[in-house]
Amino acid sequence: MEENLDEIEQKISSLINYKSGLINELKKLDQKKRELRYEIKEITNKMIEEKKIISEQNLLIMKLRDSHKNIFSKINDIRIKVKNIEKTLKNFEKEIPHESGASLKEKLNNIEWRLQTEPLTRDKEKQFIEYIKKLEVELYLWEKAYTTRQELSDLLAESRSLKDKLDELNEMKKLAFIKLKTQKETLHNIIITKRQLIQECKEIERDMDEIRRNLNHVDAELFKLKEYKNKILEKKRIDEMASIRMKEQSLLEEVRSKAKDKLKKGKSLSWDELKVLFEDKNE
Repeated sequence: MEENLDEIEQKISSLINYKSGLINELKKLDQKKRELRYEIKEITNKMIEEKKIISEQNLLIMKLRDSHKNIFSKINDIRIKVKNIEKTLKNFEKEIPHESGASLKEKLNNIEWRLQTEPLTRDKEKQFIEYIKKLEVELYLWEKAYTTRQELSDLLAESRSLKDKLDELNEMKKLAFIKLKTQKETLHNIIITKRQLIQECKEIERDMDEIRRNLNHVDAELFKLKEYKNKILEKKRIDEMASIRMKEQSLLEEVRSKAKDKLKKGKSLSWDELKVLFEDKNE
């Protein structure tokens, strides 16, 4: 019985130690799970921020594309205007005088001055008037060619400026696409990391469930062993009480036998001897 009780005590102690280890492991896993959940929360916030950056980058690329389209359209419009101006210049290029505008104006002023101040014959006056008309046409053609060339020069300068902006936009688009690609890769890595953390969290939860099942099993075993221990102790207590009663009964029988012997011999009995003797039901 004692050996059986010691064995049960040893099993209970072993299970209690095992339970303590399981509880400590459960606490560690629970702490790890809380840390993982915090990491998942942090990385989720980072993922939201990355998505916002990507959205802004996409919006920037759309704006750059619109600007590129508008500038390219303006360059095409200028190209058409330049083509028409060059065609116009070509049409009256042969009629444009080779003299400068200042020279033509000087000649025109001199003829007009002579027409107004010199005495001229009718034929000479008519000749001067025709010459004035010719100079005025030449001056008009020269001024027209000058303004047309100036307009052409302005358009070409604007076209060059727009092309520079176009090159700048192309470079900005290139950098924007590179940044967008980098941000998408970063987001992809964040998503993978989040999935891994979630998977790790699930695995920890499974381990915790397994430990909880083990704890339930240990508690059930401890309950059985403690019940069995209590039954052994109760039986031991009952056996000890029965043994004590048997010893008491044996002593009483001995005292009663002596009292009977003294009574038969006519000797006087003590109060305790009388009490024991008269408690004998068979007397």
